[in-house]
Amino acid sequence: MNNRNITLGYVLITLQNSFFWYAPWLLYVYQYIDIKQATLLQLIGLLTRVIAEIPSGTVADLMGKKKTLLIAFFLSGLGEITMAFSTTFSLLVVSYVINSLGSSFFSGTIDAFMYDSLLEKKDEKKYPSVLGKSNAYQNMATAIATLTGGFMFQIWGGLPFLITGIAKFAGMFIAFRITEPTVDTFSFSAKNFVNQTAKGIRHLFSKNLIRLTLLTLLMGSFSVVVYEILDDVAVVDWGYSATSISILYTTVILLSIPSSFLYERVAKVIKPPMIVVGAILILVINYIFSPLINVYVWSFIFLLRVIYSPLKTAAVTDIINTNVASNIRATTLSTYELLIRIPFVMFGVYIGTSLKDMGVKNFSVLFSGSLLMLLLIYFLIILIIKLRKTTNNRNAYTIISKPVG
Repeated sequence: MNNRNITLGYVLITLQNSFFWYAPWLLYVYQYIDIKQATLLQLIGLLTRVIAEIPSGTVADLMGKKKTLLIAFFLSGLGEITMAFSTTFSLLVVSYVINSLGSSFFSGTIDAFMYDSLLEKKDEKKYPSVLGKSNAYQNMATAIATLTGGFMFQIWGGLPFLITGIAKFAGMFIAFRITEPTVDTFSFSAKNFVNQTAKGIRHLFSKNLIRLTLLTLLMGSFSVVVYEILDDVAVVDWGYSATSISILYTTVILLSIPSSFLYERVAKVIKPPMIVVGAILILVINYIFSPLINVYVWSFIFLLRVIYSPLKTAAVTDIINTNVASNIRATTLSTYELLIRIPFVMFGVYIGTSLKDMGVKNFSVLFSGSLLMLLLIYFLIILIIKLRKTTNNRNAYTIISKPVG
């Protein structure tokens, strides 16, 4: 059963990540709104995901991954097709809300579904390999969709969104064929819903996991800003057209596919937390020198960052999955997805205003500098904690070693 589930899971991941609008979406909305409204639009989408993220993971744990994935693909398909025919800010908001709900139901559910499908057959040790392949299929799907989507945009601006919606509805039909993993299944009730959500939050901030949680949240929260608005605004600011954005995005995504397959080997040499640290440093380098470099240097660093990205994504997922029980896995993953979006929800209006008033390059320096400073503070706190523990252990040893009498 698990082999069939995993195969179907790969198909679902491929269809979910077939974003034909990936390159020209900002150019599409620029026809109807400005940069500040575009940022607000992304903010509304993320706010929807924040509200729905934990409930969606809890529903997946209690009602089942199959039902949750069916809901995810239906909502995503509906949202994408609505987007294709949206020509006003109000319609764009409606499509974003629907699509964001679908993304929330998919995000933590698919990882939990894949892991539990292996766990049921006691094949969980294969998860790093499955995770690497999942990321590779995800990148291949996005690369092909991105390349073709740029040319579709030249035909009709809404066409990339329409084709993406059709792909999502195809995913809904594929989801009917999966078999629900029976690992730690509970009946759905209001009491179980509340208890399940509380378990996921408590576990993520438990004593054994909190250090890793803080590091992954730091990476994730800044990555959300980059993914949702900064990258796309930057490439437009650097002068890329819809076709050239498609070529750039397709190139870097295709080049990142080998790193997806390499995660299992890399993780044996470099611990997942250090892989996350590496991703933070590359992100900082990509943006902190923006006013001092030209488009070719920025694009090269951007290329390196995207090539490295699958390792970072796999490391974060691996850190959470290997430290959580199956009965709260989807809830915990959804909790993480929620938390990394909260900073953008809180500061989204400021980010949009700053991009418009300061300029993209000047904002990039402030943004990446803040990330670097927070990373240094994180390591400083970890160092202080370790020094205190060492001091306490030495004091305890001294007291125990003193002769009696």
